[in-house]
Amino acid sequence: MGEIRRLGFDELDPHLQDALRAKVDRLGYLGEFFAVGGHQPAATAAFQHFTEALKKALPAELTEVVALSLASALGNAYEQVQHERLAATQGFSVEWIAAAVGHGEPSPLSVEARVARRLALAVVDGYGHHAADELARAVDVLGEEQAVGVLLTVGRYVAHAVIANTLQLAAPVDGVLTAPGAGPSR
Repeated sequence: MGEIRRLGFDELDPHLQDALRAKVDRLGYLGEFFAVGGHQPAATAAFQHFTEALKKALPAELTEVVALSLASALGNAYEQVQHERLAATQGFSVEWIAAAVGHGEPSPLSVEARVARRLALAVVDGYGHHAADELARAVDVLGEEQAVGVLLTVGRYVAHAVIANTLQLAAPVDGVLTAPGAGPSR
């Protein structure tokens, strides 16, 4: 009672199916977040398009460091596992992934990734208040375009975390750091 039914891919609105097809083909399954989101197909398709636009707005290193940092900080295991796996397939080392989630030395991260990570964490730590110093540093190091890209990416991952945590979504598969015997210890 009170549970939101998870829709199968074939039950989704055709426009949402189109928006998610590449993701489902790549992962081999429809994620639970989108199975629930299918009840609001236009908004969920827009969320997916927003996500894809943000991936084009920033280098993969910045997108992944923001995604991993916030998934870890906000307790979104569902998204953390997805991005651990994605970062690994993009060639990021286990040490880099551990540093991004805050479980390792920050040294594998580039200066740009460290700046993006600090900005993302400052924004969520104070709900955007008191993040001015980190934003100024991000503008200095990354430039205005990428600093804004980081801020928008923060918004995307906060929205995902709030929804995933409310729905108590579990990670569908093991992550790079959560697989038995994988990576540095937490």
